[in-house]
Amino acid sequence: MTRPVVSIPPRARHRAAAAGAVSPRLPDPGLPRIVTVGDSHSQRCFEDHPAIADSTRLFGCNKLDGRTAYNIARHDRRIRKILTRAGDRHLIFVFGEVDVRIHIKYQHRKRGLATTALIRETAERYTDYVAGLRTEGYRIHVFNVVPTGDFSTPEARRWRSRLTYPFLASRAERTRYTEEMNRHLAACCRERAIPFIDIYRHLVDDAGLRRPELVYDFSHLNNRTADLVLAHHCFDQAAPPPLPAAGPGPAHSLTMGVRS
Repeated sequence: MTRPVVSIPPRARHRAAAAGAVSPRLPDPGLPRIVTVGDSHSQRCFEDHPAIADSTRLFGCNKLDGRTAYNIARHDRRIRKILTRAGDRHLIFVFGEVDVRIHIKYQHRKRGLATTALIRETAERYTDYVAGLRTEGYRIHVFNVVPTGDFSTPEARRWRSRLTYPFLASRAERTRYTEEMNRHLAACCRERAIPFIDIYRHLVDDAGLRRPELVYDFSHLNNRTADLVLAHHCFDQAAPPPLPAAGPGPAHSLTMGVRS
């Protein structure tokens, strides 16, 4: 499978240059030194935690709810606003569960590509974008994709009845996609010198299902997840690459497909 051509338009380069001067002003003077950025799991897994600020703390809401890892670069402008407000803090990027739950199976059927190829492509696009931000000095850590939830509950069935897009993957398929995605993310992060928060084995039981004490609802984990992150990941393990010399920045703005 041919990977998409990566290019950065002039306007995006200007935005990147402007975002390089991170503002020291913060909306919350008590903001912890670690901030999450991402889909709804970046809120629920870290909600009301004293040491890690969930994704709603900067703006009062989650600006990237429902967004996919595959198309993360489509939201570059919004992400840069979040990063500027976060200052020089450590950043946990939390994406991928939406890809696993919805888009891998959907794109498999639509494009006729093997799920393995789609998962690999997603991991590469996601980490290419993160690697580009890290060259600008942002201290970004990529969180493993959380274990898939139980969408057979009454609450989940009500949620599914309101969907406007197909929900096709079974729980067994979603578990397989999640584990495969995490293997690819680990490899891609290693290749790109991105710290990878790999605590998946601490989130599941012997059957590969979510640990009951960590369950928030049919989809999300609760903020005990944050305790496990702190227990098993060293945030000072890797500094971002040195800032590049003056001139055009690295190319990390992608031409997007149909995903969100």
